[in-house]
Amino acid sequence: MNLWAFRFILWYICILIVQPQNRFTFLWPLRIANLSFLIGAGLHFFSGLEGRSVLVRLGPATKLALALLFFATLSQQFGVYQRSPAWNPWYDMIVKNSLLLIMVEAMATSVERVWAVQMTSLIATLWWIKGGLRLSGVGATYAGDRLLSPGVSLIADPNGYAYMMCVFLPLYLYAYQQSSRKWLKLAFLGCALSAVWIVFETGSRTGLVTLIAMGVFLLPRYGRHHIKTLLAVGVALVIIYPYTSEGNKQRFRTIPQSVRSFLGGARPESDQPMNQDEQSADERKAKNRDTWALIKTYPLMGVGVNPDESRYVDRFPMASGQVHSEILMAGKQMGLIGMGLHVGFLAVMIMGGWWVQQNAKDWPAVSNLGWTFQMQGVAIAVGGSFCPLAWNPVTMMIAGAASALIMQLKAEQEARMMRLAGL
Repeated sequence: MNLWAFRFILWYICILIVQPQNRFTFLWPLRIANLSFLIGAGLHFFSGLEGRSVLVRLGPATKLALALLFFATLSQQFGVYQRSPAWNPWYDMIVKNSLLLIMVEAMATSVERVWAVQMTSLIATLWWIKGGLRLSGVGATYAGDRLLSPGVSLIADPNGYAYMMCVFLPLYLYAYQQSSRKWLKLAFLGCALSAVWIVFETGSRTGLVTLIAMGVFLLPRYGRHHIKTLLAVGVALVIIYPYTSEGNKQRFRTIPQSVRSFLGGARPESDQPMNQDEQSADERKAKNRDTWALIKTYPLMGVGVNPDESRYVDRFPMASGQVHSEILMAGKQMGLIGMGLHVGFLAVMIMGGWWVQQNAKDWPAVSNLGWTFQMQGVAIAVGGSFCPLAWNPVTMMIAGAASALIMQLKAEQEARMMRLAGL
């Protein structure tokens, strides 16, 4: 029963990423995502009653998820400008994704199961890669040369598409590194290169900045252990980058000025009207400024999970709608507490992954998995600074899996100590 519960949660992860009900609309009335989760959670509950599994494992990520549910409920009920305590899409996202994290950590009771969670998400994202390559091949672009995304999946805009490709890039490299068969290694290396190509074709400056940040960590590691692969990838990138559309190359060239504007620098004086990219950078800067001012005004619990923006828009006009920064969005909803929780999930992935890497050196596959969690955490920290969904399911799933791996290794260390002590 416990195994089937885990299988249904894995199926739920597949549905979240691919969202087949958007393409095959006859699936909508079946509510296949909710059904999969309810069956998985129900089987897990009955398995726990039989003593075959623990209902909740209080690892670091689960503790953070429970705190998130608690403070989100407080903000939902008592937020300064909360519209209504009624259920709403923002609260729905927080509850469902927190429960996903809790279920992942509770059910991933072995290294193999943590690996299964990661590989399930990898296989599901092949849909994103296939869709991106096909759309790029037929020239289906958005706002000029920008590749949009497979429109029926979890992501539906160029920045979100590039962001998610960066998050899963370390996982493709992990699968490449661990594969023992040459054709599999080539396939996963192809996935990694395809992900980078998709980032180029989206024209997403968020995606390119995230790639550069990850490269700071990737290059030294692969330079030491996989120099031939690194050289091959470098040659491949040199070959494919010139095929990137000129419009996207121009967007990438605006990154330095956009960063200066985003961080508060003045825009050079010009008689020419701002183009779309300059307007985007200025708007994000203004949104960040007003949202941070709003958080400082209501630092304890923010203004509510789903606030009535008309009540503060006169004082903070650009704090309305979504702010393109996950940590600021968390602060808007739950103040400094929300921002702290967001940082906590990042710490589970980055610091927890580092702990796994250091404490599993005698088990290279697991140590490398810890490094993969670190890199995914870096991608979320950097890319999430320019994207709006603080509690998205991918972040919560990865945090839950990383926390489960930490708990499993600690349990094995304690068991080893007990054996050495003769107890």
